[in-house]
Amino acid sequence: MSTIAEWLEENVTTDKRALDWYREPECEPRIVRAYRQLLSGYEIDTSTILKTTVEVQGEHAGVVRVHDINYYSICAHHFLPFYGKVAISYVPGSRILGLGKFPRLVQAFSRRFQIQEHLVKDIAEEIMSSGGARAARVVSTGRHMCMCSRGPSDQTCVTDTSYVTGDKELFTRFGLDT
Repeated sequence: MSTIAEWLEENVTTDKRALDWYREPECEPRIVRAYRQLLSGYEIDTSTILKTTVEVQGEHAGVVRVHDINYYSICAHHFLPFYGKVAISYVPGSRILGLGKFPRLVQAFSRRFQIQEHLVKDIAEEIMSSGGARAARVVSTGRHMCMCSRGPSDQTCVTDTSYVTGDKELFTRFGLDT
């Protein structure tokens, strides 16, 4: 196995000024710690996150919405960060879920290699499967460093993605268009 400096020299640049940063003794362990934290979502069993706050008596006739949940992730295509906010709406099944668990769920999925389209799907599907929801909608906005710093090099681009699953008619019935 090669060092980060050797990998960079072989694949990215031979410029000594760049490579000297990565030959420092503490450099490689610092990078490893950073990426372990950034990708710590793989260590979390997401099916254990959502907990019941209260059992629903009869049918819950409404939508629960938690929004402005911050996330940071690493793009699976470019190995560059992207970040933004997530909004979650769900129609409870037999139980209402703990609101504080939604940011934890977002963090668990976003701290993995991701693409934004899969992030919203993963979150929504988990709310349905382990949360027992009747419907779930997850919307995210994101800024992608792969678009800001390379490719189009446009720092103003914002990407919106959404995913809806379950009984989608419930959202319309309760006044939230999908």
